[in-house]
Amino acid sequence: MSVSTASATDHVVLSEEDKQRLAYRARRDLFRVLTAQLVASLVVALVFWVVSGSGSAVSALLGAACYLAPNAVFVLRLVLATFKPQGAGAATFLIGNAVKVLVAIGLLWLLADVEAGRLDWVAAIVGLIAALKGYWFGLLFSGGRLSK
Repeated sequence: MSVSTASATDHVVLSEEDKQRLAYRARRDLFRVLTAQLVASLVVALVFWVVSGSGSAVSALLGAACYLAPNAVFVLRLVLATFKPQGAGAATFLIGNAVKVLVAIGLLWLLADVEAGRLDWVAAIVGLIAALKGYWFGLLFSGGRLSK
């Protein structure tokens, strides 16, 4: 019986075709996650519209937008990085994610300041949670796999 072991320093060599296939899959999956988050946010807004009216639906959409907008920019940045020969590095991801979180916090702060009297906070927070966890809806409705 032969046992092959690989150390942490062994490099995997990918052909150009493999690299392109992985980059395509990464782009597709990033957009699928973003789409799932958008759909989840729209479903929550629709539920609030049916249950509580248009004001609550708008509040849910505004809460979701506080995360969806910076996340869409982050996804676009990652997608653009997949077209570079070296791809998206860890620094691109970590810095982009930190900026996304800070911008989302800033947008929530702005929402609280500008719409304080008219905002339905329950709807806004539920909309935000739907956007944050929308990829779970994508996993739920895709049989546990967002990509194939």
